[in-house]
Amino acid sequence: MEGNKSREWLEKYYSPSRWNKRMGADKVVQHYLKVCGECSEETKQSLNVELNVPYGEGKAKMDVFYPPLNDHDSAPVIVFIHGGYWQQGSKDLYSFVSNSWTKAGCIAVVLGYNLAPEASVEQIITEIQAALEHIVVKFPKSKLFLCGHSAGAHLSAMMALANWNKGGLVSQAVHGMFLLSGIFDLVPLVNTSNNDALKLDADSAAKISPLTILKEVSPTICCPTLVVVEEHGSPEFIRQSKEFDEILKSHGVQSSFLWLSGVDHFNLIENMADPEDQLCKEILKVVLKQS
Repeated sequence: MEGNKSREWLEKYYSPSRWNKRMGADKVVQHYLKVCGECSEETKQSLNVELNVPYGEGKAKMDVFYPPLNDHDSAPVIVFIHGGYWQQGSKDLYSFVSNSWTKAGCIAVVLGYNLAPEASVEQIITEIQAALEHIVVKFPKSKLFLCGHSAGAHLSAMMALANWNKGGLVSQAVHGMFLLSGIFDLVPLVNTSNNDALKLDADSAAKISPLTILKEVSPTICCPTLVVVEEHGSPEFIRQSKEFDEILKSHGVQSSFLWLSGVDHFNLIENMADPEDQLCKEILKVVLKQS
C-alpha cells in the first residue's frame, strides 16, 4: 500500500474517469475517444499538416500542423504530449488541439510515442527528449512550448529535469510549459491495475517522479509554467498538481496554478477544439507574451 491507503482507494483516486459528473466512468472515456477522433479527422482535412514525421522507431512519430501564413520560420512551436497512463492513446486522436494554436500563428506538433508494456516509462521519457531534439533542429529559429495532459504532463515535466548536456539547444529553446491535469508522483500507481503494464516498483517509480526529483535537484529548464486542474477531477491529481506548482516556485520557477471550473479530466481537453475555450486562451496568452 501507498502509506496506509488500500488498493481499492488507490484505484478510485487514480482513476480520473470516476470523478466526472457527466456520465459513467466507461461511457465518459468512450465519449472522449469518439469526440477527439472526430474532431481530429476534421482538423487533418482542414489544416496544412505533415503527418507521421519520424523521430525514432515504431510509434515515435509526430504530426506537424502549420499556421495559414507561409512565412513561419520563426513561429512559436507548441508541442502536445497526450496522456493514457503511458500505455494507451495515440497522437492521431489529438490533432484538434492544433486549431487554436495555428489560428494564432503558431506551429503545433502532436507527438506520438511507444507505449507500455513494449516501452518502459523511462524509455518513453528518453523518446520525448529525442523528439524535442528533432524539433529544435527542424525549427531552429522558433521558441518551444510544451503542453502535456495527464501522463503527458508528467512527460513534459520530466523534460524540465532532463540532462540536456548533449541537447543544450532544447533547454535554450523551451520558453513555457502547460501541465494539464498531470500526475507527478508515480509511486501510488505501483499498487494499482495501471501498473500491470508499467511494471514499476516503489524505487523505479520514485526515480521518474518529478515531485521526488525536485526535492533533491533543481530544474534544468526554468520557464513560465502553467499548472492546470479541473473542478471535477480526482482529489489526488489536484493535490499532486498543487504540490508540483509549489515546489516549482520554491526553485524560483515562474509557475501559475489554474483551476478550471465546470470541467473534468476529459472535457478539459475536448473543449480545446474550440479556439474560444478558456484554456486555449490561457495557453496562447503565455505563448504570445513570450514570443
